[in-house]
Amino acid sequence: MRSIGNTGIRLLLIALFALASTATYAQGEDVTEFEGWEDTEEKPAVKEEAPRPTKTEAAPAPKVEKPAPNSHTGLLPSVHHWYGSLDITGIFQTLFDTTFVLDDDDTTEMVAFTFQRARIILKGHLIDEDLTYFFHGDAGNMASFALDMFLGYRFGDSGLSLRIGRFLPDFSYMMPRNKADLAAIMLPEYLTYAGFAPWRQIGVEASYQANEQLTFKLGVFNGFLFDPGVVNPALINMQMGLVDVLGTTYSNYTDNNKAKDFMLRASYKINPDLSFDLNFWFGMPVNLADQDENDLLVMGGPGLEYNNGKLHLVTEFMFRVISFGQDGADPGSRTSLGLWAHAGYRLNDLVEAVFRIDWVEPDLDAAADNDMRLRITIGPHFWIEEKHFRILVNLFLDLPLEGDPPSGEEVVGFLTQAAVMW
Repeated sequence: MRSIGNTGIRLLLIALFALASTATYAQGEDVTEFEGWEDTEEKPAVKEEAPRPTKTEAAPAPKVEKPAPNSHTGLLPSVHHWYGSLDITGIFQTLFDTTFVLDDDDTTEMVAFTFQRARIILKGHLIDEDLTYFFHGDAGNMASFALDMFLGYRFGDSGLSLRIGRFLPDFSYMMPRNKADLAAIMLPEYLTYAGFAPWRQIGVEASYQANEQLTFKLGVFNGFLFDPGVVNPALINMQMGLVDVLGTTYSNYTDNNKAKDFMLRASYKINPDLSFDLNFWFGMPVNLADQDENDLLVMGGPGLEYNNGKLHLVTEFMFRVISFGQDGADPGSRTSLGLWAHAGYRLNDLVEAVFRIDWVEPDLDAAADNDMRLRITIGPHFWIEEKHFRILVNLFLDLPLEGDPPSGEEVVGFLTQAAVMW
């Protein structure tokens, strides 16, 4: 009887367990498995409701990135090693130039293809990421392949950094800017025609970022090798080594000026897209008339730049005063003024419309005011590939300004530049 009773109890427990399992499946609930076990039983498919249609939203427009002012993205992979790193980038730029010089008697036409730049840049760090190097060469420069070479050091998180060597000082907006990103084909007229640019210098420049908005830069350089009132610095800016100026040979590896030149620049970033800058330069270039006399040079001015990736605005005013030593007599002087404004607007990812105006007065003190120049530039820029391939088309017009005698003929130029940044 005991055996029968135990058997009955066991059958009853099995039946209850089976009934409970059946009820569980009937309610569509999952069976809980022990952690780590695989559920090998097939489970009945659960009918899923079709998703409700949602409101179709337009895809966001791709954000147009504004080009970096002092660099461009390289195509080649970087090399990183325990002892340092190496980035290799470069620029190829060719120019088709058609220029018409118009006057009352005749029209002169000049057509030329120009291989503007074939540059290579090597940069990276050595041993410590705070110790950097930079080399910049141009195969299209027959005077000297080497352009810039310097070392830089960043003092941790203090905001202070130094660079020493040969480079373009951070003077004005366009001088230190990568030539792949000039915002137009040509540099502003006050830098080239009027010779405001100090061009490449040998010296040291310190940068101090006080906070996210405010940055100061102080530079000490060998300075001008020549009198910018006599020889335009743009004519020999590419040379390194021996430079011949009006029959006198100078070496721009060493000091030739009477003292060091000093640069001071303050930049205030009002917001991520808008900045205000103030430039100042003081120098003592060689007096070409009398080596025993001193020339003094002071130049500078304010600038404002706005760039949100779609709208790009730049304006800058510059003055320059040169005081010439004259054998103990009252020194002569030359006052120069320059102003330019640039506007670019990205109509879409491919096309940018550009307008620029330049005004330059190289010698405000001259009795015959025949060197004033006004240039207007317009044109489309085609960003074929956002970071690496652009075609720039610029039409410029040089207007003769009133003077005694008049300041020259009217010049019309049509420029087309193909640029590859790799």
